[in-house]
Amino acid sequence: MQVDIKTNQERLDSLEADLEAKRKELTEALAEASRLLRRNSADQGLQIEEIIDRLAVMEGEIAELRMESSGVSKQQLARNAELQRQLSQVARAAGMDVPLESSQIPDNKKKHYEAAVKAYRIKEHSYARALLRSYVERYPNDSKADDAQYMVGSSYLRQGQPAAALGEFRKVISKYRKGDVLDKTLYDMAQAFLQVKSCNDAETALKALLKNHRKSSLVPKAKKQLRKVRQMGSAECADR
Repeated sequence: MQVDIKTNQERLDSLEADLEAKRKELTEALAEASRLLRRNSADQGLQIEEIIDRLAVMEGEIAELRMESSGVSKQQLARNAELQRQLSQVARAAGMDVPLESSQIPDNKKKHYEAAVKAYRIKEHSYARALLRSYVERYPNDSKADDAQYMVGSSYLRQGQPAAALGEFRKVISKYRKGDVLDKTLYDMAQAFLQVKSCNDAETALKALLKNHRKSSLVPKAKKQLRKVRQMGSAECADR
C-alpha cells in the first residue's frame, strides 16, 4: 500500500506540474489571441481549443486521484472556470461558434429573442448565433422562429462565410415555407451564391424571389441584381 501511495503521489506531482505548465501556456495563448485576433483568429482559436482539450484530460486524471485523498481543490476549479470563460470570450470575439450554458440563455422568450437580435445587430456573430439557434430549438413553432433561423444565415454572410450561410438559409426554405422572411432569405442566398461563384444558382434564387414575392420591398434590388448576374461570364462564375 505504501508503494501504491508513493506511486500515486509521484504521478499526482507530475500531473500537477504538467497542469501548471499548461495553465501558463493557455493563459499566454489567450493573451496572444486577444492581440492577434483580427489577423489570425481562426488558427489561434484552434490552437487554444487544442490546449484546453489537453488541459481537460489532465484535470480529469488529477480529479480521480484527489477524490481518493483530499478532494478537488476549489481554487483549482475556480481557476479553470476563469480560463474557460476567457477562452469563450476570445473564441466569440474571433467569430467562432461557442455553445452557451443554459444559465446564459434568458428563460423568458421575449428577452431571449431581444438579446439575440441585439447581439446580431452589433455583430457579435458567435453569441448571436448561439442565442438564435437555442431560440429555434426552444420555440420551433413561434412566429419569430423563421426570423431567428434567417439571422443565423445572415450572420454567417456578414462574417464572410457564404457556404455556411447557404446551409442555414436552406433551413429557412425547408422549414418555414410560409414564413415572412423568405424574400430576404432568397435575396441573401443569391448574394452567397455569387460569393462562391455559383451564378446560375444565384439567378435561380432571384427568379424565385421575383416570381413568388412580387410585393416584397426587395423586388427592385432583385431585378437590378438579376440583370447583373445575367451579364456575368466565366471570369466571375465557376458554372459558366
